[in-house]
Amino acid sequence: MKNILQIILITFFTFAIISCAKKDATSSDTTTELEGTWITSCYDAGSQYKIQTVTVSGTNLTHKIEDHSDSSCSNDNGTFLDTYTSLSIGDSVTFESGSTGHKFSVAVGSFTYTPTTASEVSLLNAAATCGFSDWTINTSKDYTGKTCASTTHSVANTTYLGLYMLVGNNLFTGDYSSSGSYPTSVYTSIPLVKQ
Repeated sequence: MKNILQIILITFFTFAIISCAKKDATSSDTTTELEGTWITSCYDAGSQYKIQTVTVSGTNLTHKIEDHSDSSCSNDNGTFLDTYTSLSIGDSVTFESGSTGHKFSVAVGSFTYTPTTASEVSLLNAAATCGFSDWTINTSKDYTGKTCASTTHSVANTTYLGLYMLVGNNLFTGDYSSSGSYPTSVYTSIPLVKQ
């Protein structure tokens, strides 16, 4: 259940990573500076350690978040896999550091979670997390649009607005917004590194 409680922060990070499509609204160039795979190192997320992997292909994006119980990220607890579609790059942005980035929009595809330990499965089932009481090891559940631990997750095709900054091979992102306003800053402590 502790994994599900962290979904909001992960999802915020997730949506903000989402940037691809075109370099500007009028460009016919379908290649992008974010095309490919970006991965974080193993990092301390408070009660767990995580590795995040973002893959951008055209206007599609997948975001994998692996939860681990150890600082070397060798013992898995579970894996989130979020998918997004209709990725579109918006206006360019110059940050105080002089680095550049872009605003972007994206549509929710799906959110899934796969527990990988018996103890995690027990916690999820005991709490009927996301309305499921039949969680099993290494089997994913789709929680798109469901309420998990008092947090209601977005339904498919919900539009989000985000922001990213690119510094060399490092990608930095901020929170997403479904309110119609773009975020104004990015997190700089956990870079996603181009592979």
